[in-house]
Amino acid sequence: MDIKKRKIIFDVDTGSDDALALMCGILSPEFDIIGICTVNGNLPVENTTENTLRVLELMKSDIPVIRGCSTPLLATLDPLRKLRLRSNDGVSADGEDVTYHAPYLPLPPATKKVVEGANAVSWYIDTLMNAEEKITLIMVGPLTNFALAYRAQPEIIKNVEEILIMSGGHDQRNSTAASEYNVFIDPEATAIVLDCGAKITMMPLDATHKANMRPQHQQLFEAWGNPVGDFVAAEIEARLKAYNTMQPLHEPDIAPIHDALCVLYLLDPTVITNLKHMRCDVVCGGIADGQTLFDTRHFNDAPKNVYVCLDTDEEKFATMLVDILSRSKNI
Repeated sequence: MDIKKRKIIFDVDTGSDDALALMCGILSPEFDIIGICTVNGNLPVENTTENTLRVLELMKSDIPVIRGCSTPLLATLDPLRKLRLRSNDGVSADGEDVTYHAPYLPLPPATKKVVEGANAVSWYIDTLMNAEEKITLIMVGPLTNFALAYRAQPEIIKNVEEILIMSGGHDQRNSTAASEYNVFIDPEATAIVLDCGAKITMMPLDATHKANMRPQHQQLFEAWGNPVGDFVAAEIEARLKAYNTMQPLHEPDIAPIHDALCVLYLLDPTVITNLKHMRCDVVCGGIADGQTLFDTRHFNDAPKNVYVCLDTDEEKFATMLVDILSRSKNI
């Protein structure tokens, strides 16, 4: 008997962890991915789009790619916001240049092209307004594309099953003292999406900092001796160096694969060990610009708008990620 697949739209700012999230989605028979929208975030949209196309060629996939927004809604209008943003690049103790996201993934330049004449905002509206069944959105970059689509055509929400977002921080931050990167890049877009009325599940840093790969996983992928294994190993290695150099976490030699946690959660929610239904608002402007403000008061009457994943079964995440990516040996 055929199992009904969940229809999926990805929205990505493809650097290293977006790439692995996309690969997991493509390799999951539970999903029918109908399109991938790109956006400015980890890198300019020209780079995130090219990187997305490179991943699809690696995976021999013909999923449509739709180029999205090149700037946030408002954030670039205030130059002071940029001054507080952490850099993607650094230098290790031995003088080696390191980065979370190289401008281009170490894959051959893409020959595949984006959907001609389309932009992500209009494509969201057309796709969701004409959908015959509800669609789940996995959005692992700034939320600019969907925020604009929703503002232009709020009725699109009727065909949204669930929105999974990798963003925010309850007790953890990474870009400023107050904010996580995806939210800080476009806090206004995050605020719009959080109040759109859809079911939203958020993977903040509290959960994704437990969604790790380690040196032994890098070695495992290297041992495959094929293009996918080599690529995944190289991305893990780069992230290990970047986190050890620029953002040491609760232990050394761990590389969070933030964005993949959204995909794995949809496949098996038990990979998350602490899930709470809460109210979340976004601070737009000022010293706490981009902060995801969670209302933890027991007596609050604010309407809850997001399911927040606060902890991850690290061993289960790693096992699932390896198992899913191992399906690429049959490509």
